[in-house]
Amino acid sequence: MQKPVNRIRGTESFAALAHEVATRLVHAQAEKLDEALQECLAMVGEYFDASAVALGAGMTTAGAILPGLHLWSAEPARHYIDAVQPGPELYAYVHRNGSIIWNCLEDLESLPQFQRHCRQVGIAAGIFWLYRDFGSHSQHLSIGKVHPKVWADDAVEQFGAVGEVLASAYYRRQAELEAERLRGIERVVSDVASSLVNACSERVSTEIDKALCQIGESTGADLCTFKCSDSGTAKTAIDIEWRGDSANEPLFCGVNLANDHPWLASRLLEGKRFSIANPDDIPEAAKAGFERIGVKSMTWTPFEAAHGRHGYLGLSTIKRTEQWSDDIVRQLNLAGTILANAIDRRSLDLALRQAFDEMRDLKDKISAENSVLRQEFDELPSDDSLVGRTHAFRTAVFQSDQVAATDSTVLLLGETGTGKGILARRIHEQSGRSDRPLITVNCAALPPTLIESELFGHEKGAFTGAINRKIGRFELADGGTIFLDEVGDLPIDLQAKMLRVLQDQEFERVGSSTTQTVDVRVISATNRDLDQLIEQGDFRADLYYRLGVFPIRVPPLRERRGDIPLLVWFFVSELEHRLGRTIETVSSRAMDALTSYNWPGNVRELRNIIERAMILSPGTTLELGNWFPDSSSRCQAPMGETIEEVERQHIEKILDECDWKIRGEGGAAEHLGLKRTTLQSRMKKLGIVRPIAYKS
Repeated sequence: MQKPVNRIRGTESFAALAHEVATRLVHAQAEKLDEALQECLAMVGEYFDASAVALGAGMTTAGAILPGLHLWSAEPARHYIDAVQPGPELYAYVHRNGSIIWNCLEDLESLPQFQRHCRQVGIAAGIFWLYRDFGSHSQHLSIGKVHPKVWADDAVEQFGAVGEVLASAYYRRQAELEAERLRGIERVVSDVASSLVNACSERVSTEIDKALCQIGESTGADLCTFKCSDSGTAKTAIDIEWRGDSANEPLFCGVNLANDHPWLASRLLEGKRFSIANPDDIPEAAKAGFERIGVKSMTWTPFEAAHGRHGYLGLSTIKRTEQWSDDIVRQLNLAGTILANAIDRRSLDLALRQAFDEMRDLKDKISAENSVLRQEFDELPSDDSLVGRTHAFRTAVFQSDQVAATDSTVLLLGETGTGKGILARRIHEQSGRSDRPLITVNCAALPPTLIESELFGHEKGAFTGAINRKIGRFELADGGTIFLDEVGDLPIDLQAKMLRVLQDQEFERVGSSTTQTVDVRVISATNRDLDQLIEQGDFRADLYYRLGVFPIRVPPLRERRGDIPLLVWFFVSELEHRLGRTIETVSSRAMDALTSYNWPGNVRELRNIIERAMILSPGTTLELGNWFPDSSSRCQAPMGETIEEVERQHIEKILDECDWKIRGEGGAAEHLGLKRTTLQSRMKKLGIVRPIAYKS
């Protein structure tokens, strides 16, 4: 280097400069310190007759000058973007000697890259002085002249003296900014904790996005990344990123770090804090990837929540360098833990809600199931109800025992009161589903507008009056058996949905688009001629084939007259305790009358007749009074009359005897051994209308 020979202005003049610079910086308030530094750089530039003065943040080991902190220029500043960097030779030189001075570009022959840099930026002469405070921080003060200039012998000494004052002032400003930044991040962490504590589960994601934005802005970062893994695994479960620039492309979020940035991925697996202050700290193998995305500085802080959830909260800068103090990093650790705990609470809350919904559904199902079972309990028969020795009856029982162990659908065919419900229960109790409920649905007793809701359930608000969600009978029977009594009365528009349940075991509740899946065995029964209904278009043939996989005909009582004496004594034994009566004999006249009667109401009618006879018999002998149907009803149907005509005549006779009272004690339904709804359905089918004389 050429040694300077002349002296610039006198000692008194420099002392005045140093005093003025120190006075301005010492007395400058914090918010005015940047302005005071700028004014002092202008005074230094004028004193040394320089074209430009810069106070910078030092340089990297590769010889790249870090962005200027303050710059004064007597002329418009040249564009530095396309200029080559000073190079590693300059870094080594100034770190060894503390400064460099050149009067012209020829003085830089030994530093060719720095010489080319100065030529490109238009600096012919200058001084570069490096200041260190015995720590990790370093700044440089440099002056330049666009034309060659011979510097005085003591120029470096004077330049260094004023540089120490400027650097100290800068450190003071940095310390104040760092304290302000720390207070800012502390406020942010406090606000984040408060907002997440009060946030409902649905708002946690929104609050986390907002928190990352606040953390990034308060720390001066361009990128804030939150990566969170579940307990016991390194796989990222939550990956969220905030970017402060206008770009929307994620850098570290939603990408495969192992492929795109393997070095970063391996560091994150270590679970330790690490920081990159400038690009020189990035390993050579990883530099290309970070140069591509423009990341210059970053810090990654690990955290761990209460239930083992763990991860990293990272800050990064784009196209500029930045450093974050240990105090800020500790706040990042706290913020990451708060965010992870919020995710934990959300997961627990969602799990509790799901468990609550499942418990509510189970409670509703059990409640509805219990309601159905309580309703059926009073009608629950014992196996002893299968009383009979006739061939026709034992054939039906044998067939039911054969099919019971399978899951095949069963169709019970027979008149009202023949015991189809008892046989259905026997099939269920001998099947592999006996530990699950048997749910009974009387299709004829339900209004057409409500039968779909009864079978498949409905959602709240599905129709007027649906104030709560209801579990349907098919859903209640899941895992068990459903008994569809009087299936021939099922509305035609509902039969398609019934067919789907039989084929696919799937359906939707009324008012819902969610498909429910069930495992249900179907047993159905009817007293109607399904073949005739199919011909009339009132019953689907494909549904009939599905229901009738295993048909069983249950014989009417008139075809098993030999069982009537057994049934009479069975009902006597069953009713004695409840009625408080003792019957020791049945008169032969009464037994003959019972055996010869045609029994349109079948076994149910027989039971009701026996109960009435026990109440009216004065002694221990069962007698039938004049109230019992006369002999005209005890014979087979006359030639030319159909069964329906005989049935209509018999029902009308009983109605006349009961003064057309249908329900309640002493009503026609009780005498016929029928349910009120079944009797009303039969009356409607047979065209029986109440006479005007009996109408109120």
